[in-house]
Amino acid sequence: MSMGNEKSENIKVLVVDDHTLFAEGTVSLLSSETNLEIVGIANDGNQCLTLLRSKTPDIILLDISLPDCSGINLIDDIKSINPKVKIIMLTGLNPKGYLTKSLQKDVHGFLLKECNKKEMIEAVFFVAQGKEYFSKGLAPFLKFAFVGSNGDKQALISQPIDIGELLSSREKEIMDLIVKGFNNQEISSTLDITIRTVKYHTSNILFKLSVKSRSKAVAVWTEMSMNEVERH
Repeated sequence: MSMGNEKSENIKVLVVDDHTLFAEGTVSLLSSETNLEIVGIANDGNQCLTLLRSKTPDIILLDISLPDCSGINLIDDIKSINPKVKIIMLTGLNPKGYLTKSLQKDVHGFLLKECNKKEMIEAVFFVAQGKEYFSKGLAPFLKFAFVGSNGDKQALISQPIDIGELLSSREKEIMDLIVKGFNNQEISSTLDITIRTVKYHTSNILFKLSVKSRSKAVAVWTEMSMNEVERH
């Protein structure tokens, strides 16, 4: 593979954060990875939009709190300029109240600023592959993020319910394997069921947990499991 091809495959990242030390530290951290390329640092929303008109990042690390606007309110403007860009929200604040709004804007990840180097790099690569990433430190807040007003099923997530009654025994088996990172083929082989059956049960699991992706299902299931342990 030629150097030119390697360059074209780099994941381009734009950092949007008004805290200079954090932004520069993030750039230094990500620049140490050979497959990542930093295309710019923006200190506020206006700089972000200006850079977007001349750069084409694959991923934006977006601080939730900017001096001239809310990072959440900036998402629509970002998408209007570059609809394909993936956004990872950054927050050093208590994320309660921000998570719901961010998820409604269809962001691809959410990181607490105190996350370690390994987790930030992992998040960028996950999102670049079309997956979603939610910081491990978010578990205490996730129950607030997935509460909706569209019916009882979503409201269940915020309540200390018995998770044993929510999913069937087979669904729980599959959910436990999803949490471990198993794909459909691996789940099929492990449980000796067809891939079609795996997909059917997974669809039911997502519906019962009121989420649209496996990563969000893992986040909700982990939070519910933690609540269950605390209650007992």
